[in-house]
Amino acid sequence: MDDSVLKSFTLEIFFSVCIISLLVLNVRFTNVLAFNFPIINKEVIVQIFFLLICSLVIAYNSRIFGALENFLFLNTSGTSIFKILLILASIPVLLLIGRALSIEKINFNEYFIIYLLTLLAMLLLISCTDLLSSYLVIEMQALCFYIIASFKRNSSFSTEAGLKYFISGSFITGIFLVGASIIYGCLGTLTFNNIFCIFSAPIYFESIDLIYCTSLGVILITASLLFKLSAAPFHFWSPDVYEGAPLASTIIFSIIPKISILIFLIRWVLSTSGISSYCSFIFLIVGMFSVFFGTVFAVRQKRIKRLIIYSSIAQVGFLVFPFSVSSIDSYTHLQFFLILYINTSILIWGNFVLFYESLNSYKSFCVGSLDTLYVSTLSGLARINKLQAFSFILIFFSISGIPPFAGFLAKIFIFLTLLGAKQFLTSFIVIMLNMISVYYYIRIVKILFFESKVLVSSNLGFQMTYSNPLQETLLNVFVFSLFILIYLFFKPTFLYLVLTLSCHASL
Repeated sequence: MDDSVLKSFTLEIFFSVCIISLLVLNVRFTNVLAFNFPIINKEVIVQIFFLLICSLVIAYNSRIFGALENFLFLNTSGTSIFKILLILASIPVLLLIGRALSIEKINFNEYFIIYLLTLLAMLLLISCTDLLSSYLVIEMQALCFYIIASFKRNSSFSTEAGLKYFISGSFITGIFLVGASIIYGCLGTLTFNNIFCIFSAPIYFESIDLIYCTSLGVILITASLLFKLSAAPFHFWSPDVYEGAPLASTIIFSIIPKISILIFLIRWVLSTSGISSYCSFIFLIVGMFSVFFGTVFAVRQKRIKRLIIYSSIAQVGFLVFPFSVSSIDSYTHLQFFLILYINTSILIWGNFVLFYESLNSYKSFCVGSLDTLYVSTLSGLARINKLQAFSFILIFFSISGIPPFAGFLAKIFIFLTLLGAKQFLTSFIVIMLNMISVYYYIRIVKILFFESKVLVSSNLGFQMTYSNPLQETLLNVFVFSLFILIYLFFKPTFLYLVLTLSCHASL
């Protein structure tokens, strides 16, 4: 293998070596009392934070690009941009899961190793250009997710979540393999470049049976990827799994995988653009179902965690719509919406973690237990912590698509994509559903500012003090994220141009 090809995968090689080194190091010194051990989460977080910063520098300075033999993996300037985005998103997520594990009294450094293995799988998935390599990488990520979903061994809910995830994930993996088998049996290749060339050849369309068979394979693979995104009607597993899993695992599930799966799905849809007419309608239906089910079920939720989960399903619907158009502009709009989705998710789950930490400190929860946080629990928060309540206005107004916040601009881009494809009825229905979603976001703001009810024991539970350095770091991240929500509404040009260039370079 050419040395230049290996140099193009410096980031992945460095990441793999560091994971092995951290595992050996932390296992070696886990119970060495001479060094004031055992290992605790704080030390491991510092190690991983340093690793992510080094990885970010390597990805930013990467100037050599290439592909492995038979195009199993491909690195370009565009994939480097997406990897930088993934690493940037993983840093605040690391801080959040560190606090979440501390709240639930989970002190196993192996959890962070699994988190790093998940990130490695996502970095590789961004570079995948072959169904065989993508299957192996997706399964590597799924196995890590099965473990962290059931990581809280003394909780029946966590065990149930891991089991449901494993069963549903195994079933959808079988669907992926059946689709890949059909593609290989019909076309004799699994590489995206070869599939694109075959679908573009005029001779391909002379066989109706071949078109039907390959279309079935494409639909099966696409459905399995939509399952990974928790898009309706493939969302049946996510509410129970996300709610039953530990809080740290739920944060990982709802934020990080969206980046790599969406980038891979874009590349897959472009490689099958020769028969895109068979899939465009499917993406429209899935997008509408996701927005509908996410919105309708979120209205009925009384628990904050479950409300956030269904809200994220509705947001995934907006991420699916651009695939029905399949153009550079539509994918640029998708990536713009994705960045805003990640930024807003970090803010929401970050506040969720801080709420639990405050209540945990006040009530002195027993080891490994968390009380359920209801929407009504937030009553009167504005009288106790005005800044915290005001941040919710910015977050929920942005998700709702109310100006002057970047969420409004992101949704406008999605609607422009649909209108450009003359999907007027779909746009009208989605706008009506989005108006319904504004209701439960505004309802939370109403509870924060105008409800007279306070916490059952005392309102001291929300008098948060941020003396912990990690909490202060989280606050700085929140301030920066809130700034992005406003800044990108007025100055989106630079980010839009970068995303457009990345689409041209990698897709």
